[in-house]
Amino acid sequence: MNLSTAIKPETTINHTKTESFKISENIAPQIPKTINIRWWWKHHSWAAYELVNGIKVMSDRQMALIVGQSKGNVKNFVQSNNLQVIPVQIPSKVIIQGHTLPTVATYLHQLLKEDKLEQHPLSLSRNEWKELIKALTNNDVQNREPLVPNPRFFSRNYQIVSAKPIQIKLDNNMTLEILAMPSGEYRIGYDEGLNCIQCNPNWLLEDSPKKAKTLAQLKLSPSPVKCLIPASDGIKQIYTLSCDDWLSIWEYFANKGNRRATAILKACAKESISFRVAKLLSSR
Repeated sequence: MNLSTAIKPETTINHTKTESFKISENIAPQIPKTINIRWWWKHHSWAAYELVNGIKVMSDRQMALIVGQSKGNVKNFVQSNNLQVIPVQIPSKVIIQGHTLPTVATYLHQLLKEDKLEQHPLSLSRNEWKELIKALTNNDVQNREPLVPNPRFFSRNYQIVSAKPIQIKLDNNMTLEILAMPSGEYRIGYDEGLNCIQCNPNWLLEDSPKKAKTLAQLKLSPSPVKCLIPASDGIKQIYTLSCDDWLSIWEYFANKGNRRATAILKACAKESISFRVAKLLSSR
């Protein structure tokens, strides 16, 4: 599966009693993965999760803290108003039903309308509550830029190029999305390159000095390219690395026992990525 900035959230609500559950390895790639963040408004902040496409969500508990209500009240409000939820995998590998920031804003707006925020621990004025609600509503729209790769290693002076996606087949029924640039270079998105070996795409995103050292040891290029891909609902924005960089990354994970990484390396040794793309295009 290809995670990208055009993930379409589920619009149905899960009414099962189970709040969360451990996922099996087979279905893990089908659920959007997240990283831990804190969402800030003025000098206040709340824990939340962020998807690769920049959308922020909160769990029942996190939403309960910001609205000053119980988890039960949160669930009842979301279900009774048929509000949007997004099944996501949080860093502990548990699947939860995530609530977007506009959903949080909707609940706060209702509580403000019913004068139920007077006893809230934040003790905000009515105008301040309105400001917070507006910030929650707008934040989801304004922050859908893709998360940038580890800033401890990768440069922010990246090139922006339009690209064409090409799906190639590898051995063992594996597929890989290649992005063809106008220059003739082929690149692979950071989510695609890690998802294909069933590795968390956040491995390249985490702001970690330790990871930056590992990336330097792999001799990756510190200058990613952001590719713009036409999509039915707009333009996907994907940070990419070169095929050579990905061979180094896959070799790193293969040495750690990742069998899918080993299988991809063997497939690439048999027929290179560029050869497979050329063969696919010539057959059309």
